[in-house]
Amino acid sequence: MELVAESLRLTFGKVHALEDVSLTVPGGSRLVLSGPAGGGKTSLLKCLAGLVAPSSGQVRWAGRDVAALSTVERRAAQVAFGMVFQTDALFDSMTVLDNVLLPLRKRGVAEDEAKERAFEALGRVGLMDAAFKRPEVLSGGMKKRAGVARAIVARPAVLLADDPFAGLDPVTEGSIAALLLEVSEGRTLVVALPDPVASLPVERRLRLVGGRLAGNDDCRTRRT
Repeated sequence: MELVAESLRLTFGKVHALEDVSLTVPGGSRLVLSGPAGGGKTSLLKCLAGLVAPSSGQVRWAGRDVAALSTVERRAAQVAFGMVFQTDALFDSMTVLDNVLLPLRKRGVAEDEAKERAFEALGRVGLMDAAFKRPEVLSGGMKKRAGVARAIVARPAVLLADDPFAGLDPVTEGSIAALLLEVSEGRTLVVALPDPVASLPVERRLRLVGGRLAGNDDCRTRRT
């Protein structure tokens, strides 16, 4: 299903985070959003995921304006989106397993099924042995993997990643990049990356500068 942003504007007081942003992300495609810090990448991802309502314009998922949905319908639509945050956003007071279980528990998934799906997600990211550890004892790369597991545990159709390589060394960055490509098979993937852009083979690249889209690379697939 297509994910469409149409004439998005997002303002916080006098700050214009997004200005007239329009784009279409075909279902199952991979897109990199690049640009300088403060260019609006995080704001756009949050609008796409329905975490932040735009000041004007609309986001359409499955042909429907997300803002026009009822509260119940909007929550159901959000299940289609998984978010990997720039910071690991893990709770040190909880085990890795409990962190991954959070999205399912919030949605009322039965505990047995939730744990089965959480272990499945941890297995996909190579963290089965860390399930009962606290995030504070994990390396940076392992924390990123835990964040990916939490993002995919609800089996979303769209995976959004906000600067997922922040703070990682080149080797770990490469492994996380490979992991994102692996777990996004059959899903839509949108990755926000700062300048200079890390190498990631995707079908399409767009730049976001000053809250405005500034062009692409003709949507041609790049290989590394």
